[in-house]
Amino acid sequence: MDLGGTLVDTCPGNLQGISGYLFISLINSLVQSKCKLGSREAYNEDYSSKIRDGDEFDFIVIGSGSAGSVVANKLSENDKWKVLVLEAGGYPSAVSDIPALLFYLQGTDEDWQYKTEPSKTSCLGFKNEQCSWPRGKVFGGSSVFNAMLYIKGNKRDYDNWAELGNTGWDWENVRQHFKELENMQEENVSDQYGRDGFMKLTKYDPGEPITNSIEEAVAQLGYQNLEEENPTNPLGTLKVFVCIKDGMRYNAAKAFLGNVKERPNLFTSLHSFVNKILIDPATKTAIGVEVKIGEKILKVKANKEIILSAGSINSPQILMLSGIGPKEHLESLNIKVFKDLPVGYNLQDHMLNVGVLVTFAPEAFNLKNNQDELYKYFMYQKGSLATVSTLNFCNFFNTKNDSQYPNIQNHLFAFESNDEKYLEGVLNSFGEKEHILNSKLRGVKDRPSLLICNTLLNPKSSGRILLKTIDPEDKPLINSGYFTDEHGEDLQTYLEAIRYVENLLEIPPMKKFDPQIVKVDLPDCDQYEYRSDDYWRCSLRHLTATTYHPTGTCKMGPASDKTAVVDPELRVHGIKNLRVADASIMPKIVSANTHAPSMMIGHKAGVMIQERWLNQKIEL
Repeated sequence: MDLGGTLVDTCPGNLQGISGYLFISLINSLVQSKCKLGSREAYNEDYSSKIRDGDEFDFIVIGSGSAGSVVANKLSENDKWKVLVLEAGGYPSAVSDIPALLFYLQGTDEDWQYKTEPSKTSCLGFKNEQCSWPRGKVFGGSSVFNAMLYIKGNKRDYDNWAELGNTGWDWENVRQHFKELENMQEENVSDQYGRDGFMKLTKYDPGEPITNSIEEAVAQLGYQNLEEENPTNPLGTLKVFVCIKDGMRYNAAKAFLGNVKERPNLFTSLHSFVNKILIDPATKTAIGVEVKIGEKILKVKANKEIILSAGSINSPQILMLSGIGPKEHLESLNIKVFKDLPVGYNLQDHMLNVGVLVTFAPEAFNLKNNQDELYKYFMYQKGSLATVSTLNFCNFFNTKNDSQYPNIQNHLFAFESNDEKYLEGVLNSFGEKEHILNSKLRGVKDRPSLLICNTLLNPKSSGRILLKTIDPEDKPLINSGYFTDEHGEDLQTYLEAIRYVENLLEIPPMKKFDPQIVKVDLPDCDQYEYRSDDYWRCSLRHLTATTYHPTGTCKMGPASDKTAVVDPELRVHGIKNLRVADASIMPKIVSANTHAPSMMIGHKAGVMIQERWLNQKIEL
């Protein structure tokens, strides 16, 4: 069965005339399942063909991802406001609906296919010394191919934001915005989760002996096994809630736009590429956007506000193309500067080390039959294809034992001994050099394995987004900044994390499965003793990629903060009627996956905008 692209646009009726009830039942189920996958009925009508030059809306939201979908949902609650959502991509494909196939969307038309600039400090083991940075160019944004993990982060994260001058962003304030997003489907959870929101949340147990052993080993190290996220004491293992409904991905566009698609004042325009924001030079007011739809370039007006929710790469790119950004950089490209702001700076990301691959005895995993799993999924939307395997099983720990908060999060990629193609597909998504990929494949032959990925939660290193040219369709320059912190703290914390993993493998619940660390082919690191500190530092510079969490490039801060781009109400400093609402506003990256915090940012932005226009607050 071909799972590529949108499988069907319309669903046929039940098949008839074939003998054998069970066979007919199976075929009917397969056909109907196929119709559910990639079905456009879950989404809003594409309004792009109806937009004309000079059209006016009250609000224009640029981007339909984790934040933008929520902003548009909130603003369209008021039936007197016309809300337009502009999305550069199209409808999600059928493949995106199958949770286990998340890595197969990377490198497709649904991905912006960004790559970092070559660096001497990182990404040395990847093709052309560049790390791939997938981002969603599709209705629903990066929520269409993320790991669907719903983690809010720590109390400390948001309290720190407030301490930096961002009033209203402390934990006590933001927790209610999280709760209003949530539609918790599980019964035995605390009241920290909401049940009336649009985002469906479910939970599953990976059911692998190895994850049970990790829980036992972690407990012996003094950490807890959490039943649900604890924002004030998050150390330990956690089976994370996921954004999955009825065995299919529940992306942000489905949840927050598709569920309100009947609102007559909500318009979504796909394949709509925003070139720039239009600024009135006399009043420094955002008045509209220039957008390319098909072969036409149109100007669309916003009578109230424009909300930029294009993500931590595209949002700064659009601002700079619009004349909002570092004066010297914009003038070097002959872009008229409307406001000199540090757009593109403060780029932070959770680095993901993919260099620790461990094989285990066969009994560490429950061997699955791929045909059985296909049957279970297409018949009932159940089984391993309806999950992200062990990715929802996370381990949060502190390598320095100096805080109740973690500085490392484990992500576990599980591979069965009979599933080499899946392993190759996942590793290919990172873009490793061929000799490295091949050495990993040889190393796991005939044994199941875990890629134990340490994620650095609070990096000291930062990077920058720059324009390459003034052509909006040229990809920007991404300088990741990995391992560039002045004192080498990031590299040292990672080294401590690897030692933690090595120690974990020696604890009896893990040792019984005969863990063996695969020696990856890294010629540049052969000068060092294998598994010495210098060897691991070399390995880290070669095999540390992205956890797909770029943030911070339109930093939030008060007017007194000269490194800030937006104020605590997300208004762009010095420009009226323009806000940024996505992960780019984070002054410091959160200590968790960024999908849930991005949705929270969208919700809080929507509420603040509502309050401004319903109360007719005067913009200062």
